[in-house]
Amino acid sequence: MKVVFVLPPYDYSSSVGNTRKKVQIGLLPPLGVGYLAAYLEARGHEAALVDAIAEQLDVPETVEAVARLQPGFIGISSFTTMDQNTSYALAEALKARFPAIPIVMGGPHVTSFARRILAECPHVDVLVPGDGEVALGELVERFERGQSFADIPGILFRDKRGQTVATPLAEPLRDIDQFPHPARHIYKHDLYCPLPSLSARRPVTSAITSRGCPWARCRFCYQGGDYAVSYRRRSPENVADEIARLVSDWGIRNVVFWDDNFCVIPEWIDRFCDLLDGQGRPIVWSVLARANTVSKAMLERMARSGCYSVQYGIESGNDAILELIRKGITRDQCREAVRWAREAGMETRAFFVLGFPTETPEMADETIRFACELNVDYVVFFSYHLHPGTELAEFALGHGYSGPYKGQHRPSFVPTTYPSEAELARKVKDAYRRYYMRPAYVRHLLERTLRNPSLLKNHLRGFYYWLGLMAGR
Repeated sequence: MKVVFVLPPYDYSSSVGNTRKKVQIGLLPPLGVGYLAAYLEARGHEAALVDAIAEQLDVPETVEAVARLQPGFIGISSFTTMDQNTSYALAEALKARFPAIPIVMGGPHVTSFARRILAECPHVDVLVPGDGEVALGELVERFERGQSFADIPGILFRDKRGQTVATPLAEPLRDIDQFPHPARHIYKHDLYCPLPSLSARRPVTSAITSRGCPWARCRFCYQGGDYAVSYRRRSPENVADEIARLVSDWGIRNVVFWDDNFCVIPEWIDRFCDLLDGQGRPIVWSVLARANTVSKAMLERMARSGCYSVQYGIESGNDAILELIRKGITRDQCREAVRWAREAGMETRAFFVLGFPTETPEMADETIRFACELNVDYVVFFSYHLHPGTELAEFALGHGYSGPYKGQHRPSFVPTTYPSEAELARKVKDAYRRYYMRPAYVRHLLERTLRNPSLLKNHLRGFYYWLGLMAGR
């Protein structure tokens, strides 16, 4: 059977302040549907993808793209609450066009809100939260044979009375090496483009070595709930084999690892780096990390095996906010983590969030000053967005007001500690101006470029991206 996966329309470019519509800067292949497609293909089915985000399609255009593929089964991947309305509109349009074909929805939004989605969107037939491979495989084959799927573990569906039925939870899968590597052939690779800070070499693609988060305690995050996935990691051998295939089959020279925290289990990292070294393949790679789990020795080992960039989620430079969001790190740990990475020869990148509930403009200034003190190679300042269902969301509603989502950098939540949404928007814009226009940063940038002239093109791309962010507010 032919299964068509769909990523719903979403204006990614404007959401990150990028005005260059033809190139989706910062967008890389969606790995979740790649894993599902590979699993189905291994069972004899055919898989295809319509990535409406990357192709910049609206709902009617997405439906037509799906129709051209002649689906026998349709899966919608809904990523966040920010795109839920589009996901629901797409489900309605697809059901109208293909009334006899099951519309199945999965993805992070489903994992977080599985028990309410069927009531909100009557056009979806089945939900597959959490790890989706096994349940989806069973669904496709039961539908193909005309059999009931009511006893498949870990799914939700609507019965004949219109009531939501949740089957018993599936047994957690500990060994994720059993799943084949993502089906890379389903992606239109020319539609994806990394951020300038992750463009050390081309071609670039994404990969992931684990599922779940080893910390899973941040109050602003979706980790938790009945269907949340526990932390599990693939074996170093399995990941190294995927890297070898990316190089040989796709000519990949740069891998962006999207693990919530790559830098855990030092023995795993040592083994993985040994395997990479043994391959002798010309790749570089980047990771996301927490400041409290890296060590100097770990970062040095990774750098020797091609890791050129580490990205830290720091969130705030104010101790009270760090405690409020339960980040579990200290500013001194952040200072050490950045210094160790720099000493290992890596580029450093950091994420901060302005506008958390109870944050004052003065606290935001403290965060901006701390970012400037760290002086990482690239920094991103997001606005805090209230995500329903997270622990922080309920607290936030008592300490501010939430409006429509306008993009990652533009406020949708305004704490009562700010006089207005415009003031918070100005603070985010001011953070970018104060950080990137500093003489210390400009000097650091010039010194890096003089040592490595090949960085000039990436810096120019980054400057263009920065201009889009500044103009987009």
